Amino acid sequence: MPPPAASGTEVSPRLLGWAAVILLLGFVALSAVLLIDVRAPLFQRGDEAVTATVAAGQTGALTTVALFLHHFGQWPLATVWLVALLLPLAVARRWDSIALVVGAWAGTSLLAVPFFKAVVDRVRPLEQLVVMASPSYPSGHTAFAAVVTMSAVAVCPPKWRAWALVGSLVCTAAMGWSRIYVGVHWFSDTMGGALLGWGIALLAWWAVARVHGIRAGRIDSDAS
Repeated sequence: MPPPAASGTEVSPRLLGWAAVILLLGFVALSAVLLIDVRAPLFQRGDEAVTATVAAGQTGALTTVALFLHHFGQWPLATVWLVALLLPLAVARRWDSIALVVGAWAGTSLLAVPFFKAVVDRVRPLEQLVVMASPSYPSGHTAFAAVVTMSAVAVCPPKWRAWALVGSLVCTAAMGWSRIYVGVHWFSDTMGGALLGWGIALLAWWAVARVHGIRAGRIDSDAS
């Protein structure tokens, strides 16, 4: 088992738990507004304004970047994110960290995103640079970027954690921007994806931190 500092157990489990709850409650609140009136939610005008602003700034170079992120955030290229994160952990035999990453990713991309897409069933914007047929909310690409990068924050060495957190915010924001740019998501879809991905990653981090805390308590008890 890796030393606690390498797996992030020095971060207060209570702080992780509260952060996860706040993010996931934000996602639930956003989802509830959509369920009340999915065709014309309270923030629809805001969504349309953001879409118009992003569309007005389109250039050839930005289109190339947005399309790259589109393809890099879906299968099979999305596996690069996971392999890059999991391979060093496997070499270091950090099984708890691997469980954190895989559990958070599966809970987000394989369970939560498909479930809420089916339940909310929001229609995508009409003007698309790429064709996407599934429901719009939440953004699966943004949720994937959020959960993988926040999981990376959880398992990286503590001295790099602040930079990793900045990287998570930047990567998730860039992915969210690209989804609006290519016309397949509303701004609120990307916000929902970010809240969901970050929230589940923090929940997984909290669970692993709790397990490490329990183990440490048992070790201290045995030593005494």
